[in-house]
Amino acid sequence: LIENDMNKDKRKRLKDLHEQVDIIRTELEEIRDEEQESRDNLPDNLQESARAERMDEIIQSIEESMDYLEEALNGIQEATE
Repeated sequence: LIENDMNKDKRKRLKDLHEQVDIIRTELEEIRDEEQESRDNLPDNLQESARAERMDEIIQSIEESMDYLEEALNGIQEATE
């Protein structure tokens, strides 16, 4: 009985962590979208600039972070099933 309570507590903690990671992933997605919009709206004379290149790198880094968080969410979900 005590072990079942511990498992229930652990599942609750994992569910809480899942929600927190999902919030972070969602916030990263919003930031990525904002950065992409800024990148898309650069004037023509800046489309091939160092600034544009840096914005592309930032967008790519955010997307990679989102992928890692998605993997973490899947792992947490599997652990609670």
